[in-house]
Amino acid sequence: MERYGISKETETFLEVSNVYFTWIFIYEMFAKIGGIGIGKYLADRMNWLDGFIVLTSIFEMVYTGIAGDSGGLSALNTLRLLRTFRVFRILRLLKSLESMKVILSVMSKSYMSFVYITLLMWLFIVIFSLLCMQLYGGYWKDDPEGIPPNNFDEFAYALFTIFQVLTMENWQSVLFVMNR
Repeated sequence: MERYGISKETETFLEVSNVYFTWIFIYEMFAKIGGIGIGKYLADRMNWLDGFIVLTSIFEMVYTGIAGDSGGLSALNTLRLLRTFRVFRILRLLKSLESMKVILSVMSKSYMSFVYITLLMWLFIVIFSLLCMQLYGGYWKDDPEGIPPNNFDEFAYALFTIFQVLTMENWQSVLFVMNR
């Protein structure tokens, strides 16, 4: 959530949230080690990821406390990105749900048909883009209002316009321009 031009209140909120969640994850890691033991903790590779992220966060907190505002160490900002991998912890839940295993199995067996359907859709978009370039290409070149952004003068514009029409993002304005 860090970005250029961030307000001071948002930056303070993010720093406080970072420390708060880091302490929650530290407690979780040590409670888990205390509950199942270090051997079983290290046997699961997801725990390796969690442990690495927690240890990196502890290092960041200590280093920031000693050196000040990240101490000019830009590598800490890069290591913060590793925290997003905690989302993969949800995959643990998928192991225990039988119905989810069936759904994932069906999806993994049928992904190639999705690829073929997507390729077929793109083929239709290219065909209709070329057709509209033939029918409407150069149609608005003498228009006193100028060339509209949804035109068919070039292939890239035609492709984008047809994609907009098919996804119904902007189909009303495209139809308006085509009917002018």
